[in-house]
Amino acid sequence: MIIDRDSNPKDTVYYNAACIMEVISSNKYNVEDLYKILKKRYNDSLEYTIYLLSLDFLFLIDRILISKEGFLQCL
Repeated sequence: MIIDRDSNPKDTVYYNAACIMEVISSNKYNVEDLYKILKKRYNDSLEYTIYLLSLDFLFLIDRILISKEGFLQCL
């Protein structure tokens, strides 16, 4: 994965993935609630597409899973 040197770090998948890991390491959240928490706590201009790409990235590297109830969990 190539890092864009011109992007604001808050707008990158890596940064947002790290924020997601920090938040869900202490509790379980559904996708929508987690998005609201990330916007409030880390980046009020977080785009939903970047958020979803960050979730996809974490899922692909086996760092999160979605429970049957629809909650995101840290592995």
